[in-house]
Amino acid sequence: MKLIKLTSTSDGKPVYVNIDQIGHLYQRPAKMNYGREEESACTVIGVTTHNNGGFRVAEDLEQILRMINYKNKVASSK
Repeated sequence: MKLIKLTSTSDGKPVYVNIDQIGHLYQRPAKMNYGREEESACTVIGVTTHNNGGFRVAEDLEQILRMINYKNKVASSK
């Protein structure tokens, strides 16, 4: 199992995601309401084993993709 450690935007606690179970991954822009930021920007990462729309995490898309590529390289070198 190849896990990456991400940070939840809701409580700042770690979320460990199995990269083989990622179903979708996208950057969500900040939600604005009357010129005020209602929800800050985040990355949403969905896993195939949950039907909840995904985890909202603090890491940006590029950071997550680098983590996934690193884990795949390490696994393939064994």
